Amino acid sequence: MTTTRPGRTGTALSWVVYTGQVLASAVLALLAITSVFMTDSCGSVADEPAVCNTGYFGAVLIGYWVGLAVLLVLVPIGIVRASRRGRSPLLRALAGIVLAGIGTVLFVILMTR
Repeated sequence: MTTTRPGRTGTALSWVVYTGQVLASAVLALLAITSVFMTDSCGSVADEPAVCNTGYFGAVLIGYWVGLAVLLVLVPIGIVRASRRGRSPLLRALAGIVLAGIGTVLFVILMTR
């Protein structure tokens, strides 16, 4: 007897992966606060980096936090919808982690400009 619904193991593993994403996002959001130290050189060099503009700095930091929060809301919705439709929920959970990683790399790139 074959069924198209994913097994409970796949769904449970998806929630475990999502829990890892929640914990990693919390750590990354807290570590992002330390990016304020990137502004230490402001005022001491002629060619100031973009982070010396407080509007730019705030927009990038808040944008990063909002991006992490949006992923924390959308991933469980994707897991539940995939489970109910008989698709693999693990892909949605892994996509959340990958997107959080891409967002973190983008955050670092924008902060070091």
